Amino acid sequence: MDNQKYDEIMRKITSGLTGDPDKDLPYLKAQTEMYKDHELGTEIVRACGRLIYEVLPEDTKKKLSQHFSNDMTGIDSTLEEVKFNIYKKDPEKALSLIEGLVEKVEALPMFQDDEVSTYFTFDEAFEEILYTITRKPQKTVRQATIPYAEIYFLYGNILFEIGRYEDARAALEKAMRWNPMSVRIAFEHAETYKIMGDIDKTEQLTKEIFKIAFKPAMLARCYRNLGYIYIEKQKLHEAIICYYLSMQYEPDSKQAQSELYYISQQFDVAIDPPTRQEMKDTAKASKFPLGPDEDILGTAYTLGKQCLDEKKYDLAAYLLQIVYDLTDDQDVGKMLELIPRTDEKLN
Repeated sequence: MDNQKYDEIMRKITSGLTGDPDKDLPYLKAQTEMYKDHELGTEIVRACGRLIYEVLPEDTKKKLSQHFSNDMTGIDSTLEEVKFNIYKKDPEKALSLIEGLVEKVEALPMFQDDEVSTYFTFDEAFEEILYTITRKPQKTVRQATIPYAEIYFLYGNILFEIGRYEDARAALEKAMRWNPMSVRIAFEHAETYKIMGDIDKTEQLTKEIFKIAFKPAMLARCYRNLGYIYIEKQKLHEAIICYYLSMQYEPDSKQAQSELYYISQQFDVAIDPPTRQEMKDTAKASKFPLGPDEDILGTAYTLGKQCLDEKKYDLAAYLLQIVYDLTDDQDVGKMLELIPRTDEKLN
């Protein structure tokens, strides 16, 4: 897209705004009509729509918000019913409900990507931050208000449960399109290869998940997944290393302890805690990460410190806590102690 042309048109349109809703609303509607057939019509009409919303009277905004809220309530209630039927172990009913919901949301046009904007449904702030830093998108990243990733995630889970693994993978790939930073979705996607016996692909995908794993439990699961893979490949030393690494991030993990016991009993192997050097050498030889991704730590630390300097305390605490939880770095812990508590900020 010709970004310069788009910017010029939008500057021209916004320069005609007066600040008077009685004048600006008909003006923006006229601009929408004028540019609807332009080569950049989709992008311009959407931008004008956002401007129109901004100049609407507050009571009209409330009515629109209520209307949208009603639609979202319908979507949310269907999702809850889907989850309830999954809990009741009635996958056929859950499938029928989710397929109807998928058909409904796929027919909605408002969150389709255009030449200016790209839409996602990130679950939390750091996912969007990480996406922006690592993927460097050329378009403006916007949050869709319909939970597409959650819808396709549940769809994929249900299809997986009834044994339709290829269809489950396709649904989960759609979920990953809406939230490419979701570790939860990425793990379930990898499971479709695991259950179909493609261990090499499962290993490849698990190693890729390390790049988006920004919480200790996420890293722990990455290592447990690798542990399973290495057992399947009869690489017991590597499996043992991975299970011990997983317990560095989830010390009380019964699953890792159970797998280590399984290895000792099934293969008659004496298991001793590995040294740090053994962990380092094994990770290097097997080409899996030793610890959290450097981009994750660097991004969270740099932005967290910047927010602390700018007294954006909530975001600083959020970002620095990510670093501290992954590293137990005492300097970062001291920075967290400098952040005023909520009650202190109010005084």
